[in-house]
Amino acid sequence: MPRRYYSSRKQPQALTLDELYCKLQNLYLLLRQKDFFDQKAGISHGPIPDAIQREARLDLNFQLFPIEKWDPEDITEDHIFDALEFLHEHTSKPGKWVRCYTDDGDEYYGYEGYDEEAGRTELRERANRFLMDYPPGYELTADGNVATLGTDGLQYILKAEIIPYDELNVDSKVRGAIDRWRNRRVSREDKKQAIRDLADVFEWLKKTGRLGKVLDNKDESAIFDLANNFAIRHHNPKQKANYDKEIWFSWIFHFYLATYHAAIRLLVKREPTKKHS
Repeated sequence: MPRRYYSSRKQPQALTLDELYCKLQNLYLLLRQKDFFDQKAGISHGPIPDAIQREARLDLNFQLFPIEKWDPEDITEDHIFDALEFLHEHTSKPGKWVRCYTDDGDEYYGYEGYDEEAGRTELRERANRFLMDYPPGYELTADGNVATLGTDGLQYILKAEIIPYDELNVDSKVRGAIDRWRNRRVSREDKKQAIRDLADVFEWLKKTGRLGKVLDNKDESAIFDLANNFAIRHHNPKQKANYDKEIWFSWIFHFYLATYHAAIRLLVKREPTKKHS
């Protein structure tokens, strides 16, 4: 987690949209001054190159540059998040400033190279220091996407390592369910689908005989009772439908995710030498 200083730890404040835009401006100007956008965007200390302006116009539905001079109508949540994702895609950290030579032997000074991963990591770490304070709380992920952070106390399970087990039938489906759940535009139907995706993983583990190796019959049945009896997977008159879906969907999803992490770790522990994917 990014470092939070004293006042933020003592009494966190929710950022307004204008404050969020101010944070974006300062992040961009700081990293621009450090030449983080030099290699991939051609942005240094002079005018913004025409090429990156045209690329931004093609990729985005608003005028990105100059970031520090947006018109009031352009200061929206979507535009700020788009800008962060675009900058993440076009950043790299410069190396040492060294003496260089052209093919003709002429001398000049420049960076010895650029580190894309280091640049993106620093941008994310700095952005996440303020994104977590914009309600309900967001972060810029390693994939370069702005996603919801998750409810306090449940954030860690959303970020827990997906241990390699079976990429096609388990790992990729769990990652997809988490991505769907954390999407900042997630709908109630999306949440239901994310739960279905995790239930399908358990179904596959059950049919292959693996789930029964780490869960007894009673616990195994409880997993499927949740999805089948609360109008998640099937549709029949006996299902429970009169419940607060926002609360129950969140509980079921996080329960399933926690159970997945426990089950897979137990399976890997039981079969340490078996190749699962």
